[in-house]
Amino acid sequence: MNVEIAQRLAELRRERGFSQEGLAEQLGLSRQAVSKWERAEPAPDMGNLIALADLYEVTLDELLRVSPEVADDVRFESQERAESVETEAAAAAEAALAAAARAEAAAATAAEAPEAPKVVVEVSAPGHRPPSAGYGPGVLPHGSPASPQSPGACPPGSCPPGSIPPASSVPIAPPPTPQPKDPLQSFPYPLLCAVIFLLAGFCFGWWHPAWVIFLTIPFYYWVVNTLEADPSYQAWLAERQDVAAKSDSSSEGGAR
Repeated sequence: MNVEIAQRLAELRRERGFSQEGLAEQLGLSRQAVSKWERAEPAPDMGNLIALADLYEVTLDELLRVSPEVADDVRFESQERAESVETEAAAAAEAALAAAARAEAAAATAAEAPEAPKVVVEVSAPGHRPPSAGYGPGVLPHGSPASPQSPGACPPGSCPPGSIPPASSVPIAPPPTPQPKDPLQSFPYPLLCAVIFLLAGFCFGWWHPAWVIFLTIPFYYWVVNTLEADPSYQAWLAERQDVAAKSDSSSEGGAR
């Protein structure tokens, strides 16, 4: 269906005082169908055309006949719409060309810009001395410390400033004793929440309310942190650890 006939149907509907909803009720159709007719998207079938002619009390020829003035107006509007689309497309193409030209100019400017000078910072190793200076005891050329077996190594406690003592004289601290973890902190509470959520979902279908259990995870760790800050809980935990250590030592002695 062309635009002229669609506009003719809309004019007849308005002249007879029908709205799109009212006309759709009279024809037993939806409002969207009447709106599509007047937008020239689908054409009404022959049954609907006859029903429209009977409702408007006109013949099919009068229903579908378009006056020359309306046809000229529709043709002029279509031409203007096409020209505006072409104008917008040309403006978009010009803007794209201008942006490409600016990008090329920026790339050329960046390529012609002089390279920034590089700054080199020399860092000397500890105990390094220039070649002109003499090497003290305990220090080899290029700042390399003398090994304990080399003749330049100084005895412990008598190394002059700037020299490195032998490795055997440096005290090595023993590794820290690993502290046992708090059972509340090591308890996999998030995993327990996930298991409960899956059981509630698969067994009872409580997928929607069961997700609330995940909101208890931060509350659980808040309670654990509060208990860890309690001195009485710390004393009880230390007592349990002492008892466990004594039982382990007694079991090892019995095994021996």
